[in-house]
Amino acid sequence: MTATLRIGLAGLLLGLCACTLQSPAPVEDHSGPPAASGGVYVVRAKDTLYSIAYRHELDYRAVAAANGIAAPYLIKPGQRIRLTAAHPAPAAPKPAQTPAATRSAKPPPRSSAIPPAPRQPPPRASAAPLASATPRRTPSPARPSAAKPAVDAVSTPRAPATARSPGAPPAPAAAPPPPPAATAPASPPPAAAPPPAKTPPASGWRKPVDARPVRGFGAGSKGYDYQLPPATRIRAASAGVVVYAGPGLGGFRHLLIVKASDSHLVAYGMNVKPLLGEGDAVRAGTAIAEIRGDDKTAGRFHFEIRNAGKPIDPAPLVGA
Repeated sequence: MTATLRIGLAGLLLGLCACTLQSPAPVEDHSGPPAASGGVYVVRAKDTLYSIAYRHELDYRAVAAANGIAAPYLIKPGQRIRLTAAHPAPAAPKPAQTPAATRSAKPPPRSSAIPPAPRQPPPRASAAPLASATPRRTPSPARPSAAKPAVDAVSTPRAPATARSPGAPPAPAAAPPPPPAATAPASPPPAAAPPPAKTPPASGWRKPVDARPVRGFGAGSKGYDYQLPPATRIRAASAGVVVYAGPGLGGFRHLLIVKASDSHLVAYGMNVKPLLGEGDAVRAGTAIAEIRGDDKTAGRFHFEIRNAGKPIDPAPLVGA
């Protein structure tokens, strides 16, 4: 057997072995929202109408109405759910007024009344000299005064008295000067502003954990993110019914959605297994899950509230 024949047989055997190998089964990923082709979502296992609406930030009532699904909103795998019709249609803009319509508008009729002639100012009266209100008095002849002794040059001369006509009223006394205005005391410096008070929870709501979030709402965050120590219990923030318990989103293994009202959905994203299942009724303070393990992954917790499908700031409801 030649070397060329041996190489050919070896290549044939390798090809047959490669054909018999089987590739591993694909792994289903629930870490992100499944893609909807053409605005249509195909229901998968463990999906509920609430979880589909939550993943796409839609109001579950609008999704149900767009697909003709009545309460209790039962769906099955393989069912096609339309998502585009669940979005509210934008309002149609108002038609602008055409130039022709503008030109056709008639101006208001002008008044035919002749404007009155301008009024002439009345003639001025000739300025007559005004008579003095007080009649002049003829000064009486000065009486000869007796000779006065010479005043010592060293003495201080007295101010001459003001001559007053006989019968004239005495001059009014000068009014005393007003007292100086009292100086207002200087106002004390403003006191330092007190720290902002914590927002108390709304009626029927409470915080899911007694800890401060490591990330608040806004700037890309749709809720509160926590890093919890071991043995911490996560509790229900409000009463309601569990409408979804299954794979989580955004790197969380589990997601629990509680329907708190017709418009409010409360989501709990965790890496520990929840203590409740779909259909369970909960009250505010009911244990949702417990952090077990001392690694950082187990202590991660995401809390979110949706109103009509849109994320809202939890602070007005659960407090800050």
